[in-house]
Amino acid sequence: MLGAKRVGNRILIVEDDTVLRKHLTRLFVREGYAVSTAATHAAAREHLADTAFDVLLLDVKLPDGDGLALLGELQPERRPGLAVVMSAFSTAAHERDAERLNVCRLLRKPLDLMQLLDTVRSKLPD
Repeated sequence: MLGAKRVGNRILIVEDDTVLRKHLTRLFVREGYAVSTAATHAAAREHLADTAFDVLLLDVKLPDGDGLALLGELQPERRPGLAVVMSAFSTAAHERDAERLNVCRLLRKPLDLMQLLDTVRSKLPD
């Protein structure tokens, strides 16, 4: 159900595609999440240094680095409770890295937005 309000769930969307980033932002804001966005590895790193997030939606292929590498750089206590990786170009190596980094789900683009939303909803407390 769209519009279910959540309090205190902060989400960082790391996606270099402007249209998709804006669409995901609207989707999660409508659901009541506090949304921050980043288009690059460097911008995401700055957000993660300053803010604790409950959810990280992470594109693998970023203009200045690899999204999974970004997740791997974080100290365990700085990692969001839920990480979902999005990629149009995932490989077996990406899948192994995602598993090693305890990524909740690796979703292929084009995204099924309801599947993404259901994944996030099911893994976070109400």
